[in-house]
Amino acid sequence: MIDAQMDCQLDNVLNPELIPLRTDAERERAKPDISRLPNAIDNDGFPLFRAGEKIIIERRSTILIGSPYLDTRTYTVVSIDTESGKLDLFDDTLCQSALSNYRQGLDKGYIFKLARGNSVATKKKRGRPRKNTIEDRTETVATPTTANGQPIKKKRGRPPGTKNRDRETIKLEKKAKMSLRSERKARRRNKK
Repeated sequence: MIDAQMDCQLDNVLNPELIPLRTDAERERAKPDISRLPNAIDNDGFPLFRAGEKIIIERRSTILIGSPYLDTRTYTVVSIDTESGKLDLFDDTLCQSALSNYRQGLDKGYIFKLARGNSVATKKKRGRPRKNTIEDRTETVATPTTANGQPIKKKRGRPPGTKNRDRETIKLEKKAKMSLRSERKARRRNKK
């Protein structure tokens, strides 16, 4: 009886029809968008990067039918052989060396992009986006100045005229509210 149950469980594990596979649509959704980045290979098929720079490679599976999306990785270029197209790379996230070929990779459907700055091609992260640092802001706001060239101090608080009620009605409402509070306090004291 136990052997029959084990055989049944093994059949379920080894049966490829029961194993959920990732569809091409799921793979495409998981793929990060690198279309905004500049191409790393020019129209003549020569690299636009040098050793020490970072590149992003979107790889596709060459074994599966239809060459579905495999992964997107950011690599640091260690060396380039322009005659054969071989690239010696280093993957910073996995801390391991990698090899690629930009000539054969283009034929296989690989996409080579330049990584500008410290941008790393990863999946979109959840949560709040990062705040822009002061260096990222290029626009400078002109401060208002007087006729003498002195900067005008920014007034604090609410600008006048933004409330719907005039001052007299506000004062009357405030007095009524305060008298109501004092009556309640007096009632509480009398109860004790």
